[in-house]
Amino acid sequence: MDTSKIPVVRTASFRTYTGPGRISIARYAPRNTPKGFKIFSKLAPGSWFNSVTWAEYVPRYNTEILGVLNAKTVLEQLQQLAGEGNIPTLLCWEVPPLVGDNQCHRRLAAAWLERELGIEVPEYEPEPVKQSDVAIPPRLRRGQITLQFGGSSGAK
Repeated sequence: MDTSKIPVVRTASFRTYTGPGRISIARYAPRNTPKGFKIFSKLAPGSWFNSVTWAEYVPRYNTEILGVLNAKTVLEQLQQLAGEGNIPTLLCWEVPPLVGDNQCHRRLAAAWLERELGIEVPEYEPEPVKQSDVAIPPRLRRGQITLQFGGSSGAK
């Protein structure tokens, strides 16, 4: 396995990643989020997060949240929270693609870690499901479907 491709830390949506090393950096997690994630509130946005435009959000987050933190210390704390052998995966609500009006502070945190530590912080991308990986019950395989309707079969 090529370990040079394994990230030190990454980001994801609560809905796209449910594996080990999950760390919420949201103000709160969505209902029905699978248990087992940790919380790192130091990277959560301020109470203003839902009341400002993205143009206002970015400088406030960079100054008020990231500006008072030490990136090396934050990374060490995230790695400790994720647990040995797990990639810290910073979670928030927004589902990719993060373009236009669909933005998220997790990518601001990622850019900060990249800039301060010289590392790459990718967005988690689930493996596409291959048709060969999908278990299709024998009765539903091509050419083997028999439709049955209630009532009389038509035979008398």
